[in-house]
Amino acid sequence: MTTTTTRPAPPVSDRDAPVPAPPGEPIFAALAAHWMAAGRVVPGQVDREWAMLAGNCPWPLR
Repeated sequence: MTTTTTRPAPPVSDRDAPVPAPPGEPIFAALAAHWMAAGRVVPGQVDREWAMLAGNCPWPLR
């Protein structure tokens, strides 16, 4: 049988410091621009074709 002992967490000195933004990823920006130029949907945009297909009932009406 094992037992665990609770220990307090070490103090954090810069807890309220802002988190720096990650560096930009130019490859993703270029890929998004390429997709948009080709008429494809990029993440974060509404895919109207998928919404239309997913919104329709696949079973015929009686």
